[in-house]
Amino acid sequence: NLTSKVIVITGATGVLGEAFVKAVAEMDGKVVLIGRNENIGNKRVSEIKKSGKEAIFIKADVLSKDDLLQANEAILKKWGRIDGLVNAAGGNVPEAVIAPGEDIFDIDIDGLKKAFNLNLFGTILPVSVFGKALQESGNGSIVNISSMTAQSAVTRVLGYSMAKAAIDNYTRWMCVETANRYESTIRVNAIAPGFF
Repeated sequence: NLTSKVIVITGATGVLGEAFVKAVAEMDGKVVLIGRNENIGNKRVSEIKKSGKEAIFIKADVLSKDDLLQANEAILKKWGRIDGLVNAAGGNVPEAVIAPGEDIFDIDIDGLKKAFNLNLFGTILPVSVFGKALQESGNGSIVNISSMTAQSAVTRVLGYSMAKAAIDNYTRWMCVETANRYESTIRVNAIAPGFF
């Protein structure tokens, strides 16, 4: 039951993000959809509102601190609080894939950086921007999205796998730091969806 809870979902216009958006709405949470695709975002908000639930869409790029700061301000102005953050923005980057037959010693470093930016820093930036409001809610929850590839060597998806492993490490680090500094007022966890 998420009644009266304000839950921010990044990557809310994506496939995985849609699942989180629907689940939070079904549990009566106030859903904040963050994404880059206005058409999909507004359509999802409309569907949620038709079912009598509350939702807003804010167009923002998770790699733009300015976008996220404006989103944070808009959320606090509308609902005065943030109780949860689901970092669903991310995904595979074609340039960071090593296809069969390609030279494994000639890796596209810029492609790897792109995968890290999207997956790792696209998680760290939202936490850094929304974190204070989450902590001040007194019972905030951050859910980062890892992957089965973070723990197992899966062929081809080198950049994605490495970035998700970094998310696991960042999640553990933040979990310890928030516990030491804020006790039980904020929780940080990661989930690893299976293959889809």
